Amino acid sequence: MRKFLWMGILAIFLQACAPSTVIMKMTHQQAIDAMTQDASIVLVDVRTPQEYASGYVEGAINIPLDTIEDNFENIIASKDTRLFIICRSGNRSAEAAQILKKLGYTNITDIGGVINWPQPLVQP
Repeated sequence: MRKFLWMGILAIFLQACAPSTVIMKMTHQQAIDAMTQDASIVLVDVRTPQEYASGYVEGAINIPLDTIEDNFENIIASKDTRLFIICRSGNRSAEAAQILKKLGYTNITDIGGVINWPQPLVQP
């Protein structure tokens, strides 16, 4: 009985010490500075393809919110990839960040929406 008690305590301790994913928030200028310094950052635009086609942040890849759960792991397999998530206003980027956290991604930053992006958007 004592053995099971100690095993239970150990399991609780290990769970408490396990790393947890914290979704970071960042201003647009902080994101620009970070992307300038770290070329490995993947900028993911979760807007619809039509919204993306109307103008996007340079370097962004379009993975629409409604496809993230089914497709993201096929596109970006490494769970520790540094991800910056953007949408139109910030609502979908927050939702996408939560989905990515649930999928096991560990380096997620929500940078809000493109509506106030301080640089010109790329026009296709």
